[in-house]
Amino acid sequence: MINNNFLSFERFALLLKKDFMENWKTMFLRFVMLYAILAIIFGFIGHWEYRLLNNNPSYFSHDNMNYITPAIFLFWGVGCLFASLMMEKMRSKTKRISYLMTPATSFEKYFSRLLIVVVVFIASYLVAFKLADYTRIAIFSICYPQLNISSIDLLNLVDTKGYGGLAHTWGQFIGGFSIYLFFQSLFILGSILWYKNPFIKTIASGVVIVLIFTLIDGVLIHYLFPNDLKNLFSVSNYCEDIVNRWCTWRNTTILFSIFTLFNWTIAYFRFKDSEIINRI
Repeated sequence: MINNNFLSFERFALLLKKDFMENWKTMFLRFVMLYAILAIIFGFIGHWEYRLLNNNPSYFSHDNMNYITPAIFLFWGVGCLFASLMMEKMRSKTKRISYLMTPATSFEKYFSRLLIVVVVFIASYLVAFKLADYTRIAIFSICYPQLNISSIDLLNLVDTKGYGGLAHTWGQFIGGFSIYLFFQSLFILGSILWYKNPFIKTIASGVVIVLIFTLIDGVLIHYLFPNDLKNLFSVSNYCEDIVNRWCTWRNTTILFSIFTLFNWTIAYFRFKDSEIINRI
């Protein structure tokens, strides 16, 4: 029986080691799948790009954005998908009881899973990205030896000169990353609320919430208020006014960071409650 404390770094390290030892095959297969998807995407884009460049030497692909843009979309999608699998150990009753009985505190169990789906995923994605990039270089250097094929520079994500890139300032990049973490935190919360099909159920819940909001704003207000007050009480117009006044990248980063921490906190307390509820 463990002491009733919050966090022990030694015990947390052992818990992480246990997770990696038990799930390394699954993690490796997912990594290979991620690398394969990126390699296929880069292969199709490279085939199209280098064929054009070979036929037209004046063709210029600006800042490798042909590769970076789909990779970012894939990063968002797979990041949310993996986040929804955060509590896959809780799917069946046997696995759930086994995991909940692990001699570690609730915070250690939760934080170890959070660390894997957030930090480890980002690191794994970057490694898979570079491996897929080197695969592209190796293949097309053989197919088009006359061309100078270089690796993708990830610093092109931020182009301060305003010629390309996904963001023109680091503030924009950090703000966009904070939005990603927020959406990922929704799927982390969904993985704890629903142990079966959490990805689909989280998306479905988001759609339902948006539809309810639209119904309230577009229908009820239409009938509750006279014509001269509709714009005043329209939630969408009010939100648009707030966005126009206060939406800077610094405020966006702060706001979505708060929302993300809130979702992580709610998910933790929901997981903590499950240690009692889901043992039965």
